[in-house]
Amino acid sequence: MLSEVITIAAVILARIGIQTSGASSPPPAIVELLLLGCLGFAVYSLATRISRRRAETLTRGGWWGFDAYLLELLTPLAIAFGLALAVWTINRAELGQKLGGYGAVLVLLLVTSVGVKLVTETTLYAKIGGEPSPRQDHAKRLVGPLAGSSKLRYTLGIFGGIILPLAAQLLAGGAKNIPPTVAAGPSAVMAVLALVCLVPGELLERRLFWRAQFGHEEAQKAQHVA
Repeated sequence: MLSEVITIAAVILARIGIQTSGASSPPPAIVELLLLGCLGFAVYSLATRISRRRAETLTRGGWWGFDAYLLELLTPLAIAFGLALAVWTINRAELGQKLGGYGAVLVLLLVTSVGVKLVTETTLYAKIGGEPSPRQDHAKRLVGPLAGSSKLRYTLGIFGGIILPLAAQLLAGGAKNIPPTVAAGPSAVMAVLALVCLVPGELLERRLFWRAQFGHEEAQKAQHVA
């Protein structure tokens, strides 16, 4: 997953750098092809990884579906958006410049990806009162022996993926009774704090998913195989 995170974040930052460099002429076609190739590699790698996880999960008697696809896909995307936002705001702060429109786009992508993940995770709890199923067993483990870790995951996800990124944008763009900041320094602090919460929160979500699927021992085996 680390390779996909780095690749996606690098493509985002490179594209932002091209757009804000002030160059009057468009970048050479080879640069555009290189960026598209890197993004294509990341997408292919993610698709391959998800297909392998699906096969391994079903072989072990677990469950898989569109919700599992979303959780697996959005994890590296959320971390990449968070990383790109932190690097971008730090760069703006060092140059003494404002966050800019691209910073707002990164905030939007980060909040959207984490928000969709949290909603998808929450829908699992609706299975607790229904017919017995693998998803119901999964949800019961999350509110039973894994309840403490589940609460921590939600806390980290909400702060790292929603509250702190939005605070960074509010400081940069202003809001009612909040004047916009001249430089990106305060926004950079919020973005770094968001990344500090986001990364462990996303990794914890992945660990909880596999532990709730198979239990602690089988989860470790699945992680080693992947």
